[in-house]
Amino acid sequence: MAIRDDLNPYAWLMAFRRTAYERGWLRSVHPGIPIVSVGNLTMGGTGKSPLVLLLTEYLERKGKQVAIVSRGYKRRSNGFLLVCDGKKILADVEQSGDEPQMFARLAPNAIVIVDEDRARGACEASALGADVIVLDDGFQHLRLRRDLNILIATAPSAVIPFGRAREPKNAVRAADFLIATDERFLPKGTTIPSAIVQNVPTHCSSMTGTVVPLTEITGKRVLALSSIASPERFHRMLREQGAEVIPRDLGDHAEYSAPLVAQILHGAENAGVEAIVTTAKDIVKSQGYFERAASSIPVFILHHTLEFLHGEERFYHAIDRIL
Repeated sequence: MAIRDDLNPYAWLMAFRRTAYERGWLRSVHPGIPIVSVGNLTMGGTGKSPLVLLLTEYLERKGKQVAIVSRGYKRRSNGFLLVCDGKKILADVEQSGDEPQMFARLAPNAIVIVDEDRARGACEASALGADVIVLDDGFQHLRLRRDLNILIATAPSAVIPFGRAREPKNAVRAADFLIATDERFLPKGTTIPSAIVQNVPTHCSSMTGTVVPLTEITGKRVLALSSIASPERFHRMLREQGAEVIPRDLGDHAEYSAPLVAQILHGAENAGVEAIVTTAKDIVKSQGYFERAASSIPVFILHHTLEFLHGEERFYHAIDRIL
């Protein structure tokens, strides 16, 4: 541990907690179907959602009924909630939280569950007929045993409150597979299998779901509207498409309202933008407000996926082994 972690009581508490589960002093449960967990050591956006969607798509191609189990951060509900039963969406964004609502829209054949007790949520997923569970942001949810523990590796940091890490960096030992966007983020000398990926834009869409080619934003002045933890990656993808980006960052998981959207549109008009481009996570919260505002400025959603630079075969082999 870094010096600051050695002096940080919270870092010691988190290290002890993980050891307690590893040695069986604290009990964990398993629902009896394979679980793939996606998580990270640091707070904020590290690309978990694109990986959850990539896993879901792959498992569905294998003929599996997938259940995505998430906490439902900032939702206005408590306990177990079935967001999507794999046929239709059963809860709105206020009940589910923004990321689970996004999963329900982008992976409509998956069961989507939110529950702060993800062990209970996983058991409910099994009862609902899921063949496999993708656990969103599950690396620290140790009460639920998993069959494949995927960790997104990022730049090292001190443990909160002195940095952005949720627990000491030696917790990486619990990972079965590492995903990184840069080889420098992988622990030196690690023997844990790994893959390197990058975020690649695929297309835009309108609020009605019409596919909009990326060339539609090339050479245009756009307002990049987001409420995500790491908007720089979003801005970079837009610039790589040749757009002139005017950033409008609201902060991670920010809530939308009619006055806020009116303010955003007023700012967009003053800036002379030709379009507003937002994220799939944002549109589940903002679409109704934009539709009611009826502005002449088009609103597009940028869609992207993960592309493997190397380690793709290792990654899918690790998944196939647990099925």
